[in-house]
Amino acid sequence: MTDAEDGTHAALPMREVPIDVMRAVSMLYIVGFWHLLDYTKVARWHYNPVTYRLTVGALSLFVLIAGFLTGRQDGSLARGEIWKFYETRFWRIYLPFVIASGLFLAAGMSDALGIVKGITLVAMLLAPPPFTLWFVSMIVLFYLIAPLLIRLRGNEVGFIGLCTAIVGAMILYQAETKRIDMRLILYFPCFAAGTFLAAGPLPSSTLSLIGLQLLAALSLVPTLARPSGRLEGDLWAAPWALFGSIAVFVVVMRAGRNLKPPAILTQISEASFFMYLLHRPLYLWMQFVWFPSAQKEQVPYLLFVCLPIIGILAWLCQRAYTGFLQRPSGALT
Repeated sequence: MTDAEDGTHAALPMREVPIDVMRAVSMLYIVGFWHLLDYTKVARWHYNPVTYRLTVGALSLFVLIAGFLTGRQDGSLARGEIWKFYETRFWRIYLPFVIASGLFLAAGMSDALGIVKGITLVAMLLAPPPFTLWFVSMIVLFYLIAPLLIRLRGNEVGFIGLCTAIVGAMILYQAETKRIDMRLILYFPCFAAGTFLAAGPLPSSTLSLIGLQLLAALSLVPTLARPSGRLEGDLWAAPWALFGSIAVFVVVMRAGRNLKPPAILTQISEASFFMYLLHRPLYLWMQFVWFPSAQKEQVPYLLFVCLPIIGILAWLCQRAYTGFLQRPSGALT
């Protein structure tokens, strides 16, 4: 996502290049590959055992980064600033999400019931959630309990106990109702891990990094006997989502300390939240305006025309919206 995840903007000193790189690359994977190929019938090869697992990995990394950025709140959050915490995320995350929900409805990509469930934040508990926007609805739910996670992370036993209780409650709810979207259970540990990792120094020794990579590789093993197309709703993929995202995050944070990526990656990172919100309606509307009839031209058109337009529009929207929030008279953040 963007710096909106921690209620900040590019000027914040805490901005880190490795996080920009991870967000930009992961967003390009989702918007510029995984979802892009849905808009042409030329290719279906992108649905395969490798890419299904990569997609779970990319989304879990998004969630972990959201938790990490949220978790960089200091102790004052527990001393009366919870309202400010929620207010910031309302303006930075929830309001654009509501607007994007209206665009999905206008584009015919979701029905009114799904949109209402999404913006009232019950969609993940009363599946099915709205198309694509389920991810933001889920993240907002995680933000609701983030202050409690931040308060308890100094007590490892209490923190683990809370997370276990939340996951257990979701599993019991699913057993009783069959209405929960299993991705809520799959990705919550990643968000919790991000808030926890933000509280202290990341593992940096060679031995610990090797251990994390081995753990991530082993966590893939339970998924091998599972149907690839159902992994996002399969709890057997939970170890991969958790340990895979932690391993990538920690390694990139260490390896990227002195990294100087192309400026375009920083801009994509900044625009990533609005890219996610807007890309599906924009793909659809650009197809409506014009789309090559020759199949061999469709993927290049989507990749080299539509994707850059989406990136530019998302960047402009993010800049304009951040400027709106930072107005001296508004004092919205």
